[in-house]
Amino acid sequence: MSFIDTEDHEHAALIETRHNRLATKHGRDNVFITEVNGEVVTLIGNGVGTIDPLDIEITTLTEGIEHDGYRVEPALAPLFEEPVSWFEGHHDLFELAAGGTGRVCALSPTGIVLLDFGARRFYEDRIKRYETANAVNGVPVVASEDDALASGEHSTWLSVDDTSVWTYEYVPFSEPVQTTAQLREQLDRIFDRSPDWADLFEATEDIYQRELASEQAPA
Repeated sequence: MSFIDTEDHEHAALIETRHNRLATKHGRDNVFITEVNGEVVTLIGNGVGTIDPLDIEITTLTEGIEHDGYRVEPALAPLFEEPVSWFEGHHDLFELAAGGTGRVCALSPTGIVLLDFGARRFYEDRIKRYETANAVNGVPVVASEDDALASGEHSTWLSVDDTSVWTYEYVPFSEPVQTTAQLREQLDRIFDRSPDWADLFEATEDIYQRELASEQAPA
């Protein structure tokens, strides 16, 4: 049995009473209860009451924004809607399978698309490689972004016209992100180097709040 508690806080009696009731029903080792930021959090599951956490942090998503079927923190909404402008200037975050570095092109709760763009005369060898290979340095070649997203797998593709070549690479997240902490964890795993996350999330949260205030202002 395990729960984080201090005897003098206002929820001490509630936590003790709730734990005794649930422990009787589910077993003492299968119940974990704690208080976080004024809220009582209850977990029930096999062995959950035997853990010894160093810290617990709860992120409230009651004011989350719906994006691609997920409710996400407000600070993430501007990043998902216009990632190119927010990551402008960060062009060396990720090395593409085809070579060179990609810049952020698209971002969603489930993954990221990175892009390299250049004049066609410099990419003829790459065009031929993509036309004949099933994979580039172990990354599967697909026909389009739709195919990449449908597969949910790490993949790459080209878009070509008479003068230019766009090289794309999709990298899925290991799990959907709904909080800034989750996004940072996933991108730190993918990127070779990272932006200043604190400044980035502070700026995106600020712009979201200002846009929200503007929408709610009386006409």
